[in-house]
Amino acid sequence: MAIPGQSVAAAAEDPAAVTVIASGLKNPRDVAIQSDGSILVAESGSGPATACTEPGSQCLGFTGSIYRVKGTSKGRVVTGLPSKMIVRADGSNVIAGANEVQYAGSRSYRVTYSLSGTDTSRAALGTGAAPLGTLAIAKGAILGDLAAHESSVNPDGAEVLSNPQRSVEVGGDHLVTDAAGNTLLRVSPDGTVRTEFAFPRNGDAEAVPTGIVKGADSAYYISDMSGIRTGLGRIWRWQPGYAPTVFTTGLTGVIDLAVRPDGDLVALSYATGDTVSEPGTGALTLIDKTTGALTPISAGTTLNLPTGLDIAPNGDIYVTNNTLSNSGELLRLQVS
Repeated sequence: MAIPGQSVAAAAEDPAAVTVIASGLKNPRDVAIQSDGSILVAESGSGPATACTEPGSQCLGFTGSIYRVKGTSKGRVVTGLPSKMIVRADGSNVIAGANEVQYAGSRSYRVTYSLSGTDTSRAALGTGAAPLGTLAIAKGAILGDLAAHESSVNPDGAEVLSNPQRSVEVGGDHLVTDAAGNTLLRVSPDGTVRTEFAFPRNGDAEAVPTGIVKGADSAYYISDMSGIRTGLGRIWRWQPGYAPTVFTTGLTGVIDLAVRPDGDLVALSYATGDTVSEPGTGALTLIDKTTGALTPISAGTTLNLPTGLDIAPNGDIYVTNNTLSNSGELLRLQVS
């Protein structure tokens, strides 16, 4: 569906080239281009060495990593991060762990950790699971406990569940989306976590906020999966001190956002169909920074459950692909 004044344009040209920058990544999540040109990928890992198999069970390993590409040099610069395996009712599994990474200076990295649980379920896994559901320094201090905030406050009044996704720095604070808590949270330097706002439901679908970026107009733009229902995905625009507003809609399964050099937004869809019965493929969509009009971007290759997106200063698009596997990829798309 479309909001008033929104139009959907024709498909963009195919990318000039698709390059696999890295392969064999273990459940890769977000990709982040750093100021020095290096590229970081958060790997959630593969869970424990011996997987749990009982439906409904959870188990902890330390196979999460931070993967770095700088020129021709590539490889893991941090290993041994917590990696939680969750066994679904059908016996398949999903991994929670390092979800996003940024360089924090002095050879340290700041990580947003997913959880898909509560602080109580995290504690049951032992002290090694403590970083899950937090914003933290890799193998260092916890900067803000988002899962504990969800458990104690439950801002949206729905099920108590936390699954942090993406963050941006604002002054000395960090804004973090919690996809399971349906919230935008602020983490202060003293570790205090407070709710900026809870996203409202979209009809019978929960909001599920995912990506967050600062736009060319200095407002913040936040992607909202809306339960991964076809066409219900929303992009919110928020200026601190004001109520958030829906900037555009009509997307499906949007899991990340990035800003192009010209100020337009690009949205990454994790899937274009129902992720349970008919996932379909991932997709990229250009969003006009002024009108919110949507233009499909042909990826030039099959995007299979992609989760991470960033755009280089020259306009090249970087995407993590095959992300629910130990055969994940980092792709570079050079769009004509």
